Amino acid sequence: MRDHFSALRAAAAHIRPVVTDAGALFVLFFSWTDGSRQATVITSTAVSLDDAWQQGIECVEASGVEPRWLRLDWIDAFEPSHWGAVRQQLSRIKRNYFRLGLSLSPDFRHAFLETELNANAMLYGGAQKSNAVLNENNFRIYARKRHGLEQVDFGDQAPIWLFTTSGLFVDEGGELHRIQGGGGLEAGRRVVERLDAHQVLRLIIAGSTYLAMQVQEDGRFNYGWHPCFDRPIPAYNSLRHASTLYAMLEAWSVTRDAVLKAAIDRALRCLTETLIARLPLPDGCEAAFLVDTGAEIKLGGNAVAVLALCKHAELTGDRQHVLLMDALAEGILYMQDKESGRFTHVLAYPGLQVKQDFRIIYYDGEAAFSLMRLYAFSGNARWLAAVERAFEHFLRAEHWKAHDHWLGYCVDELTRYRPEERYYRVGLDNVRDYLDFVANRVTTFPTLLELMTAAEKMLCRLQGDARCRQLLDDFDVALFYKALHRRARHLLNGHFWPELAMFYRNPARIVGSFFIRHHAFRVRIDDVEHYLSGLVAYRQHLLDAAVREGAALLEQSGRHWRAADVARATGGIWTVPPEAGWTAQGLCIFGPTMRPGEMVMAAPDTTGKGVKPRQIRELASSPAAVITQDAGDANSLGAPVLQVKDTGDAILSLGRYARERMSGKVVAVTGTAGKTTTVAMLAQALSAFGTVGQTRFNANLPHGVAWNLASVPWDAPHTVLELAIGRMEQNARLASPDIAIFTNILPAHLEYHRDLATIAARKSRIFSGMKPGGIAILNRDMAEWHHVQLQARSRGLDVFNYGRCADADFRLIDYDPAARRVVADIRGCPVEYTLGAGGEHMALNSLATLSAVSLLGRDISAAIAALQTFKPVAGRGSEMRLQLNGRNIHLIDETYNASPGSMEAAFALLGTTPTKGRRIAVLGEMLELGPDAPEYHTQLAASCVKNRIDEIYTLGDLFDGFWKNLPPGARGGRPKSLDVLKAMLNTQIEEGDVILLKGSHATRLYDVANWFVERGQPRTGSC
Repeated sequence: MRDHFSALRAAAAHIRPVVTDAGALFVLFFSWTDGSRQATVITSTAVSLDDAWQQGIECVEASGVEPRWLRLDWIDAFEPSHWGAVRQQLSRIKRNYFRLGLSLSPDFRHAFLETELNANAMLYGGAQKSNAVLNENNFRIYARKRHGLEQVDFGDQAPIWLFTTSGLFVDEGGELHRIQGGGGLEAGRRVVERLDAHQVLRLIIAGSTYLAMQVQEDGRFNYGWHPCFDRPIPAYNSLRHASTLYAMLEAWSVTRDAVLKAAIDRALRCLTETLIARLPLPDGCEAAFLVDTGAEIKLGGNAVAVLALCKHAELTGDRQHVLLMDALAEGILYMQDKESGRFTHVLAYPGLQVKQDFRIIYYDGEAAFSLMRLYAFSGNARWLAAVERAFEHFLRAEHWKAHDHWLGYCVDELTRYRPEERYYRVGLDNVRDYLDFVANRVTTFPTLLELMTAAEKMLCRLQGDARCRQLLDDFDVALFYKALHRRARHLLNGHFWPELAMFYRNPARIVGSFFIRHHAFRVRIDDVEHYLSGLVAYRQHLLDAAVREGAALLEQSGRHWRAADVARATGGIWTVPPEAGWTAQGLCIFGPTMRPGEMVMAAPDTTGKGVKPRQIRELASSPAAVITQDAGDANSLGAPVLQVKDTGDAILSLGRYARERMSGKVVAVTGTAGKTTTVAMLAQALSAFGTVGQTRFNANLPHGVAWNLASVPWDAPHTVLELAIGRMEQNARLASPDIAIFTNILPAHLEYHRDLATIAARKSRIFSGMKPGGIAILNRDMAEWHHVQLQARSRGLDVFNYGRCADADFRLIDYDPAARRVVADIRGCPVEYTLGAGGEHMALNSLATLSAVSLLGRDISAAIAALQTFKPVAGRGSEMRLQLNGRNIHLIDETYNASPGSMEAAFALLGTTPTKGRRIAVLGEMLELGPDAPEYHTQLAASCVKNRIDEIYTLGDLFDGFWKNLPPGARGGRPKSLDVLKAMLNTQIEEGDVILLKGSHATRLYDVANWFVERGQPRTGSC
């Protein structure tokens, strides 16, 4: 035990305290069990890590239990809430997919880990509820057991605290495992850095060992368990008996484990001697049938029995069941219509009357697959002929639309002997439009891995078949492999690792098995069998991957679009095909952005997305191709033409397609202010390491994001995108960022988003497009910090922060506005650098930039050098020295937009800008601030005074209160129009003045900036 404690303590040295209103507090959870009983969990809190640790150790030792498994968790993010809000949250979450911890007290003494909540069905409302539900009864039972609480207030206003954790686990062998933190799909289990063939083998051994333990002496299985309450599932299913036996044989082919083989033999005897019956057919022949509960003969039952017996004979060389296999196949043929090839699904036993003509489409694929396996085993042409008859029906009925894994297995077998185009096409169509579902389905759904591994074997063979290889021209092979690997990795989240099993009633009964989370973590033999079959096939794929994928990726490498890529991405048709070897370097949807080598999206009408057809001839460069809904209008343009159904959808599809192929890292930036500047800084800093793709023309809504993605070389090391709050979830799924930067939350657009909490919630959807293990970089000083941090952690992201706060990972220590000198701490390393842009807000943006560069594993010294010459984007703090009417002035252009926070940052910049004249602020209204807009404007007066602004001009009635609160000497004027403002400034400006222009874009204050530039003469020298 002491060794376990020592290993945990050494690895836990980096734990940080939770900072609450009451101060910093270390919150630790110790969980332990001897493996035979549900884990004991205790919470240890103290102001020092050593004290919290010692409290926990003393509790473990006092329990008298020698831990077989010992786990330590600690809180890394939290957010105050109340039961009413949580009930609303639960209504939107799939049952058993709530992945946060929950505390009834602010000091976390009455807290429950996510694993405790789920293992004790505290948020489970039964099979009739598809969403998570607070189960007050189960909650009270466990709260009494865990904390001794006799009463729990579940009133809507009762406060609770949501939290995420990270953790460590020590197994019985003393091996230390890091536990995936946060609240994402991978949370709560060990971190598996790489899913290689060895790791998959360990899972196969664990799952097959579990199944072997379920085979009783009479050969029947313990059918399954409800782990939360350690209750058996009181049912039996002969079909699943046979299919589970088949999966065990597949596993034994890999493990050759003697205990597994003995269990297989028992289950096989039960199958052949008890569950299968022989019956005479009307024509006098004899057939065999698997008899299931309710005196049913199921087509799928006979099929999986044949599969199991064939596999047994192949692996052992034992041919004692050859005649039985043939008899079972005769039963399958009896259930097939010889003319149409269609199967009947369920017969009554023993009379063979039709009980159900159709039950489930899977039976068809199982039957055909089993006959193919039997044909491969015996060479009897009858079985192959029956499969070909069946496929005539499958083709007519479009069976591929069901995306059936059994059909996939069958096509793989059939095309070995009949490599015909129509059969290959069925195999491709079986997965073609399903890849996004396979990649992103939240449930583990293990048959999806079987579907993909079966298709992958066929795909490799097709790639080498010169007669049919062209079928792959419109098949997204690269996306296929990404979906395959993502699905295989997701199966790790359905495994009862010891660190998960320990929280359930009887850990020893379920450890090593696989579960279905949305069915209350149900463990059933057929669930485990599908996991096993998929993993066995995936392991073989990994062993062969160097050969297979190298051939099958089909020229995936490259920087730019090829004709096949464009057609595949959009589903379009080349009405004027490009020449051989054609490529395009990107996409243009707005004429002024046109770059050489880009395709042009032709807008279908005056309101559609894209370039108007009449404008295409006037573009700066000839288009590489024209994508259009009306090919007739484009055929005369002298460029290749691709016709699509909808140009708007085509833009989005091209963006998605490009993102799937990008080999570099994508960094996305959001926040109320500083987004565009941070994107520009990042692009400049990362340019030291190669090509950088970035947002152009502030296109930060879905079609703009997709356009930018479609215009980035696929091998660019870095891409930096700005994502707006509008349709953020769609933005995030398109961008699929590796790193997300959250600059701040300030009052802005409140007419649409009500309050700061709403803004935080909507902007936090940026994390929805990220995979567990991604990185969130958050401004530690921003409003709604706890909510945003928890949202990031709940997606399984690693969270880092920057800002002025003392505990920031990337900390701004000092800023000298005159020298623009930044002093910072970068994860414990002091750095100093000069920034080309002025203002403390720019220093913070640079810190966010260096955070991303550092976390990308890049050398920040090169990035710092690049930032020394950074100039702000026009309208966002760009500075100019001008001579106007013989007077030398310094202009600061902040006219792109305005919010209270960005106004204050601009005033601070103006107040610290050296000048021999006056500091003048010319202000336009801040728009979209909702009903409190006048008050937000009034509050700015104090900031003007604080920053010693000498003279102020304002445009708009929202400044009425602001004007009254200004010192009389600072009141420059309140013109009623831009023209009057220009006239006033033309006469009032003096030598050496520094002039700030700041307002929302809709106030058109940028016209004043343009007026200054047009009338003034540029002066040399830095600003």
